[in-house]
Amino acid sequence: MRLDELLSKTGKDYFYIMHLSYGEGIHRERLWNYAKDNNVIGLDYPRVVEKNWIRTREEVRDLLPPIWRKQFDMFCYEMVIGDIVVILEGWLSLLGIAEVLSSHRYRRELSETEMFFDHIRDVKWLKKYDFGEHPRLPHPVKGFLNTLHRVERGTDRWRILSTIDPERI
Repeated sequence: MRLDELLSKTGKDYFYIMHLSYGEGIHRERLWNYAKDNNVIGLDYPRVVEKNWIRTREEVRDLLPPIWRKQFDMFCYEMVIGDIVVILEGWLSLLGIAEVLSSHRYRRELSETEMFFDHIRDVKWLKKYDFGEHPRLPHPVKGFLNTLHRVERGTDRWRILSTIDPERI
């Protein structure tokens, strides 16, 4: 099923794209394996956001670049249960498509043990690929440099991603 058909079924005129960030090679593979095996997505900003974002003092939030404040606000407040998240590796590859199942949770032990990011949401994987076997997208998602971004209907990123069919790429 194409992404736009899925969004139509859910009544959504937006979705989120999320990069698998944090270093290169084995770190990305380890993080992706944790995410897909544990049905979670996550966000982190080490050494600045070291507690639950919802309880983080304004002075600490002010230490972050504005784009990171926006990403934490999206992840913790704006994203809702039932939202669709497309996980990308870079601009060219699809790792998975998930439906959000929970509100934001904070699990410090995940980042302390370097297992995963400490701000997480539970998801149901609608499609997930093994790292290294994930397909290339038909068109690159150029200019997506952040970890998290909301894609609205009618935008270039909507046109690029909404017509993908994970079963056929």
